Amino acid sequence: MIMQMKWLAMLTLLTVMAACSPEKPVPEGNKKDSIVPTEIHESDRNAIETMNSQIRKFQVRHHVEGNNVYVECYVPDFTFNGERNTKKEGEGHIVLYIDGKKKSDIYSAAFIIKGLSKGRHTINLELVYNDSTSYQLKKEWIVNI
Repeated sequence: MIMQMKWLAMLTLLTVMAACSPEKPVPEGNKKDSIVPTEIHESDRNAIETMNSQIRKFQVRHHVEGNNVYVECYVPDFTFNGERNTKKEGEGHIVLYIDGKKKSDIYSAAFIIKGLSKGRHTINLELVYNDSTSYQLKKEWIVNI
């Protein structure tokens, strides 16, 4: 009886230890080897689309090197393309705003914002259809150059 209790206690301990792994899962598309940044900041706001009863996620990672900001976006089941003036679900581009001013339309998931002046800057990204209609997915963060 004592031997069975020891065996059960040991089995329970091993099960608990196996469940407490320090490794965190990495979402597909954000593999650790895809970029090697000096400093990573993840936007803390979750952006989700509720129209069309489809939930769409918009994840953004960035890091600053000198006066450049390296940006990597992840939008599952989304195609970045330049087919202008079309509105097709799951396709579109990003509109980049710096300090409240529109700077560029971005047609790729990864890009570099080059040559920012010294100081504090607010970066905004908005995911849009190719006819510039918004998906209502936005990310914002502040960088110090």
